[in-house]
Amino acid sequence: MKIKLFAYLIILTITSINSSTADDCNKFDKLSKEYAKCTAELIKEKTSEKYNEGKKKLNKLNLKEKLIKFKNSKSQKEFMEK
Repeated sequence: MKIKLFAYLIILTITSINSSTADDCNKFDKLSKEYAKCTAELIKEKTSEKYNEGKKKLNKLNLKEKLIKFKNSKSQKEFMEK
């Protein structure tokens, strides 16, 4: 019984957090310029967050160094040894 109650509370907490972030623009009329401005700002924030995450992942791959190493190698065997 305690496990079910605990699981129910966790699900309730997660859904309330998700719905609270999505309802920021619902206070405006959907055909108003304030609603459009609000949704544009939310999309801009989410996009910039995902862009920064992707940029961090790409920087971790060290592709620039690998490309330079590949260009300087004369054969595949030499590339794999370095």
